[in-house]
Amino acid sequence: MRIIVMLSFLMWCMPAMVIAGTVITPNDFKKGTDSDRIEAAISEAIRTGANSIEIPRINQQRKTAIWLIDRAILVPSDFTLILNDCLIRLSPGTGDNIITNAGARTKPLSGNQHIRIIGKGNAVLSGGLEAHFNPAGDRSGYRTIGILLYDTKHFTIEGFTMEETQAWAISVENGCADGRIANIHFANTNKFPNQDGVDIRKGCHDIVIENITGVTGDDVIALTGLRTANDTARTTMQVGGREPRENDDIYNITIRNIQAKCIGGHAIVRLLNQDGIKLYNIFVSDVMETSTADEIRPAAAIRIGEERYWSSRMNVLGETYNIIVNNVLSRAKTTVKIVGTLKNSTFNNITGYGGNSQIIEYGNQPVEGLQINASQL
Repeated sequence: MRIIVMLSFLMWCMPAMVIAGTVITPNDFKKGTDSDRIEAAISEAIRTGANSIEIPRINQQRKTAIWLIDRAILVPSDFTLILNDCLIRLSPGTGDNIITNAGARTKPLSGNQHIRIIGKGNAVLSGGLEAHFNPAGDRSGYRTIGILLYDTKHFTIEGFTMEETQAWAISVENGCADGRIANIHFANTNKFPNQDGVDIRKGCHDIVIENITGVTGDDVIALTGLRTANDTARTTMQVGGREPRENDDIYNITIRNIQAKCIGGHAIVRLLNQDGIKLYNIFVSDVMETSTADEIRPAAAIRIGEERYWSSRMNVLGETYNIIVNNVLSRAKTTVKIVGTLKNSTFNNITGYGGNSQIIEYGNQPVEGLQINASQL
């Protein structure tokens, strides 16, 4: 009798999902919207110290394999979000990110650390079936981004498909460091403006981007260091703003094993820094641009610099350097397009094919200490 009473007491005190070895999922919660239930699961994981939840394939409340969220999933520090063979889609008309770090929504903004967003099986994050913003695309600001991290140290984003994002698919900014973005497949159609793949913004460093496949509307990978003293002129794509900070440089970035195409005709890998921001120690390798003969050619496989987009001043020689690019195969109009300044950099085994294209194209800015090994098939 005493044992039965004790067991009854323990069951009353602890929800079933807290029992050791049981994974916490939103299906453990019955009330509210899918977003309510996901947030309840995250709160329970924090309370119990599990610090991890799993969103499974089947949504038991809907009796179907879809999760419709009406606001961004906020991931706290020291937390793992597992996407297990599931489809998560923004509900119709929801104008928000799909996932962001919790610190990106505090006032004032705050940083996070040790965040892991991990996909298993055929996990898909979908921006929706129609435009949720007016105007559509990046002109409506940072909430158009699929996954947005602000000032997050030690992060992993890995193992899923991003489908028809409202603008950029993944963007990390203003202090993100020591991270890995890997095994991501993009399934965009250029339906909305500026459907970039992965964007690394000012103030980010020591990040690996690898094993990227699929289709983007705009640049597949873009490293963009831009800032302005007054960021109130338009809706910004950075939750932390473009105002100058102590360390706005972009450095120690590895980009490797990219097999993708951008059907908007832009670049596979784009490097851009203006306004005094330095961009250096960038290692790019094994880039295969996968467009076919009946598709739009990208403007460039690798594009470095720009004579536009600056606010205070253009990039000067010595601010973009130590760019190492190895093994590029592309039918782009220009395989490597160097529009801005560049110093002490190497391009090896650069191959263009398909005719009506050129290997290297230069703009009007100074270039110094450049070594190139390139060919045309």
